[in-house]
Amino acid sequence: MTVWNEVEDALEKIIDDYEKVNHVISLFQDDRSRLIGLNKIGHLEGTALELGSGPGNYSRLISGFNDGPVVCLDYLAKMHEAAHRRNHNLDHHYIRGVFEALPIRESSIGFVTAAYALRDSLDKPKAISEACNSIKPNGRFLLIDIGKPDNPIIRGFMGVFMKYAVPVLGGLVAGYGYDNPWSKLYLTYRRLPANNVLVS
Repeated sequence: MTVWNEVEDALEKIIDDYEKVNHVISLFQDDRSRLIGLNKIGHLEGTALELGSGPGNYSRLISGFNDGPVVCLDYLAKMHEAAHRRNHNLDHHYIRGVFEALPIRESSIGFVTAAYALRDSLDKPKAISEACNSIKPNGRFLLIDIGKPDNPIIRGFMGVFMKYAVPVLGGLVAGYGYDNPWSKLYLTYRRLPANNVLVS
């Protein structure tokens, strides 16, 4: 089984506990970081695109800043089902796809964003390129995610946290044992390039 297959299986298993556990394993910084990013972008108009939209918690926040429809892209149909139940009263549109081959016309989106999703892509430079190609001239792109610190000591601590602490916290919050779906997050973190490489 490939890393992506393992991650896909893990994500499908944790949909019901996804948001609750993510609050805890991020030390309650996940929504705070989303709101910091959206406040920096400011008020938006037109069509927005969320990559890796999951169960719809971030897309609901986006609608508070954007006057226009939100296109929610995720590979997992079960995530879309959860998002639609949550946001059925909002102007959201759901499409299945992968970051590396977006089913979106070039220069058609005013605002593209992804929160804690880029690390799940198999080809991160390609994913970023696809996102940028979909943005209109003068459009905005907001990427929120964990990073792999450039400092090797801090990077080591982060690796230990992702490999050992995250599965323990996820298991405690959701009632799993240590060998639980959140242990797969370390696989995607391990594949991340260091921050300075990703930014360049």
